[in-house]
Amino acid sequence: MGVWKGAWFLAKHELAKDRWKSLFTLLMIGYVLLFTLPLFRDVINGESEGLSSFATDFIYLTILPVFGFVMNQTMMRYWKDNSYTKKMAQWRTLPISSRQIALGRIIQLTIVLFAAQLVFFLLQYIMARNLGSEISAGSFALYALTWFGYSLTMAIGYVYWEVGHSGRTYFFFNIIYLCAMLLIALGISLMKMGNIVMNSLQAIEGGSWWFPLLTLSISAAAFWIGVNRIESRLENRTYSA
Repeated sequence: MGVWKGAWFLAKHELAKDRWKSLFTLLMIGYVLLFTLPLFRDVINGESEGLSSFATDFIYLTILPVFGFVMNQTMMRYWKDNSYTKKMAQWRTLPISSRQIALGRIIQLTIVLFAAQLVFFLLQYIMARNLGSEISAGSFALYALTWFGYSLTMAIGYVYWEVGHSGRTYFFFNIIYLCAMLLIALGISLMKMGNIVMNSLQAIEGGSWWFPLLTLSISAAAFWIGVNRIESRLENRTYSA
């Protein structure tokens, strides 16, 4: 079985296994929408200051990449049971190459992330328009693609730590990442450098159509770099619990 065929088989297998569990992702999307919509409306209307501006950036930087991960039992048990390591160890005993595992996992991630963010941004656009925000559909679509590119790049980094390291190491990586994004969002707010979310939308509305091309190009590079790095990591890591 070729690399792409094997990777697609793995991706389809994981997607089929997580069918109804995707409802948890929809619940998460609804929660984030309810929490961020007032902040988003304030940002668009130029009324956000301090906490709301900081909160919007922090949520976008940290939560959007997570939409690519289905909340299943493996995800919930990774710290306690080292479940990702056990899963990879089992797969490595099968006639599946490390490259097929790496490529299949990122294909699955990309599909789930695209579907989840399509729902998220579509609902956000509808709700923002109903609240009186005047945003063109074209600009908002480019804005959504910009954040999809960012999210995919960061999510691939998550996958590297997810399947290539122990549950505890993956947990500590998540904590470090959250702290780093917290400091970035807080620093931007304290230095009054504006708001990343609003600045990206305003830039696109102002003619910076290349923003999504930039982030999508970076994510495409991250896709192939991620496949190679994850393959190498799977070949060389230990699978002991």
